[in-house]
Amino acid sequence: MSLLSRFSMLLRHCLVASLIGVPAAFAAPPAVVVENPKEVHAIVVGVDQYQHLARLKGAAADARDIETSLRAMGVQDVTALYDDKADRDSILKNVDDLSARIRPGDLVILSIAGHGAQEPERVKGSEADGKDAVFLLAGFDTAGAGTRQRILDKEFNHLIKAFESRGARVLFVADTCSGGGLAREVDPRGSEMIYRSVPTYAISDDELKPVSTPSDAFATELDFTRTIFLAAVDKNSKAPEIKVPGVDGYRGALSYALARALEGAADANGDGKITIEELFAYVRQLTYQLSDQRQTIVSASAPRLDVNTEPVVELSRSVTFVTPPGSAPSAVAANIPLGGAARATPAGAPPPFPPQRPVRVAVLDGSSAQLADVTPLESRFEAVAPNQNPELIWDPKSGDVISGGDVIAREVGKDELPGVIDRAAAVRALKQMAARSVQPILLLPDNKVHHLGSQVEVAIDQLSNRSLLLFNLAGDGTVQLLYPQNESEAELMNKPEYRLPIKVRGPFGADQIVAITAPERMPQLEQALGKLNARRTAGQLVRILSQYADAGMRLGSVGVFTAP
Repeated sequence: MSLLSRFSMLLRHCLVASLIGVPAAFAAPPAVVVENPKEVHAIVVGVDQYQHLARLKGAAADARDIETSLRAMGVQDVTALYDDKADRDSILKNVDDLSARIRPGDLVILSIAGHGAQEPERVKGSEADGKDAVFLLAGFDTAGAGTRQRILDKEFNHLIKAFESRGARVLFVADTCSGGGLAREVDPRGSEMIYRSVPTYAISDDELKPVSTPSDAFATELDFTRTIFLAAVDKNSKAPEIKVPGVDGYRGALSYALARALEGAADANGDGKITIEELFAYVRQLTYQLSDQRQTIVSASAPRLDVNTEPVVELSRSVTFVTPPGSAPSAVAANIPLGGAARATPAGAPPPFPPQRPVRVAVLDGSSAQLADVTPLESRFEAVAPNQNPELIWDPKSGDVISGGDVIAREVGKDELPGVIDRAAAVRALKQMAARSVQPILLLPDNKVHHLGSQVEVAIDQLSNRSLLLFNLAGDGTVQLLYPQNESEAELMNKPEYRLPIKVRGPFGADQIVAITAPERMPQLEQALGKLNARRTAGQLVRILSQYADAGMRLGSVGVFTAP
């Protein structure tokens, strides 16, 4: 598939903090600034307040987050257009103005967040499916002057080529989508999800006059020489707005991940450069985890670019980072025994462990009084109504516990809720940790709900010369240590990947497989996790990680969602 075809696909289907209670080693990385801030320029667009379409809740926040990150890094040439300020004329004028002042070698970041759609292609034969992709602006309407308030994918092609003609490098980010399906269906008892797409519409009396030419519709990958693309999802998936742990309101996972990447979190080897591959790997993994695997981003780069060496941005550390000194059965059965070994390492005072906010819990029928006599284990909780953005919803009739649209535990009695609450708090903290130091991990073959007897595989990559700790966090809060199982496995990995085969069995719900890797052995952490094994001790996980975390650690996790 050509770059343009992939780009058109991205547009067609995906036009596209503070850490409270997170161990110090997983907290924000050293503050960074752009090496040459005058060489970086950005136009960020975020639209929530649509006049004639369903409103969004996180697109404007996405744009503000990226703007804030860039300005904190020293970038001064940032144009931010939110809601009704992001009209067609303003966007095109700002693109034209920017084209006039950029110089060869400069980086242009063009980021859009909002609703996407599909329309019949304007140039016959230009799209395999006969549909153009469209980014919709706040004043869009299907008739009259509002028909101008949209930008076609071919127009973005045209604008990007104009930047390239000036010798600029371009990073185009589309945190939007025009349709598709879901990796997993959403349980209707959970909170309603918001998607960045609109139903099919018909336009009458179209007043849009594209800035693109017919030749733009048939351009090939050779027309792009210095551009990389990121899109929220592929053509078969929807892009939801999500709740990011530690962040108020809703967000787009891709935009959030991009902002953290540009702040330096994507610099995997700490050399002060974020290469294309480092950017893609970091954003892909973090988006995957924050969305509970409902999103897999699409990335593409111009063929001439070497993704392994080509830097997107070069960074300077503005401060020096100093590391502080330092049951119920699972829903899955791993094909490896449990166990592990430990050896002593120099001990140090653990960093302080700030309290986390309570987990918000609702009873499905609204009878929150049922929670009055529930005694917490480790994590505090707050009883709320089902319409007050709960993190967990308990159905007392079936015993199901729903989180983010997924059933994470089944047949849970009231006396078992504290363990599930501890798990929710632990998963929340684990996601926060991963945002600062992410470890690649995937569930294969897909992220659907898997049923009794089926087999899946957890794939952990980038492991060469690193140690690996792998454990499971069951839906009821039970911790299960999976790797290592002996002293030899506890040594540094001599291969780049590890595969964990899993066979699904009851009880069903959601298991969170967590991988922690480090450049050195982790005997104390391994020993501490071993003491939690086969017990409902999810609430102690984050405190243990706080005590034994190291600045070189990476963390990643995947959910295995199961049903009978």
